[in-house]
Amino acid sequence: MFAERKVYYLIVKKSDIEKKDGKKSDTEYARKILDMMLNNFHIEMPKIYVSEKGKPYFKDSEIFFNYSHSKNYIACAIASSEVGIDIEDTNRKISDLVSKKYLGDEKDDLKRIEIWVRKESYSKLKGLGLRIKIEDLNLDEIHESNYLIKNEKYICSIYSEKSAIFEELLIKGVY
Repeated sequence: MFAERKVYYLIVKKSDIEKKDGKKSDTEYARKILDMMLNNFHIEMPKIYVSEKGKPYFKDSEIFFNYSHSKNYIACAIASSEVGIDIEDTNRKISDLVSKKYLGDEKDDLKRIEIWVRKESYSKLKGLGLRIKIEDLNLDEIHESNYLIKNEKYICSIYSEKSAIFEELLIKGVY
């Protein structure tokens, strides 16, 4: 199936997929991208269940996944162990009030987004979503494997419960 200790991810611009599929919900887009990723490994997508705390999963499966969306992007990750992912557009503004409560005294907008996506992807890894006290997460004390993707358009964070190699999947026909 998947290479041991590898996390595969795919980030797609919503407008690219809208051109092919028309308007859908972000969850529908994410599940379509997840299906494409699994098809890349010749795996038929199993039924998706959702835990009490909101984490999607496959029952009785050795495949773990997570997805996220921002205003303009959908991000998905698959692995052979638990994984969490979050993405935000770099032009998102996090208010001083929200930042002070959840992120500390950080003033730089891009740094605020980076801290936010790292905390949210970690909480999604643990299956807690925003039900965890995100303000109490100390990123310096987290030892799970983290991969951060930063460019001028978005910041994406992926956490894996095991030390991992992160690999972007390039799937023909997605873009």
